[in-house]
Amino acid sequence: MKTIFLKKTDENRLDVLLVDMEIDIRKEYKNITRHSGRMVHIIDWRIALYINGNKLDEDEVFVEDEFLKSLICPGKYPMFTCTCGIFGCGGYYVEVSHEDDRLFWVTEQSPFQEQFVKTSNKFAFTWIQIIDFLEGLIHKFDGLKSIMNTHGLNFQYDVEKYRRVIKEIKERAH
Repeated sequence: MKTIFLKKTDENRLDVLLVDMEIDIRKEYKNITRHSGRMVHIIDWRIALYINGNKLDEDEVFVEDEFLKSLICPGKYPMFTCTCGIFGCGGYYVEVSHEDDRLFWVTEQSPFQEQFVKTSNKFAFTWIQIIDFLEGLIHKFDGLKSIMNTHGLNFQYDVEKYRRVIKEIKERAH
């Protein structure tokens, strides 16, 4: 992914949210030993998020379902959780508010991997930009689904739900 570094110097300037997906395919023996097991494909994947070209902390896992809920109804959402999967271990909330043409995030802490990124914990996105982000996320999940199907693995994400949210956002805008 090409990274574009944008520094938000003006509080009224809009932010840009981008997604990338890192996928690693490998083979492992199932059932512990080589003699009684068989080789199976293992697909490890991770979503990487960027705001204004700066990568969000990889120790915080993006919770897509909470993000989708936040697009429908404003509120406080546990949008990032610890890599262990337990929110209380290291996750944080994002306060989400809506306006006609914008969506706002206020994070409990700096979301960036690099501590030298100087920014506030307040972000403003246009609805058009959020739709672009969702369409990019859907594209990444479609690619992952194709890879998993090719290797005989089940894909467990409801990508159609993402498409329904896009449709609802577009309908609300009209």
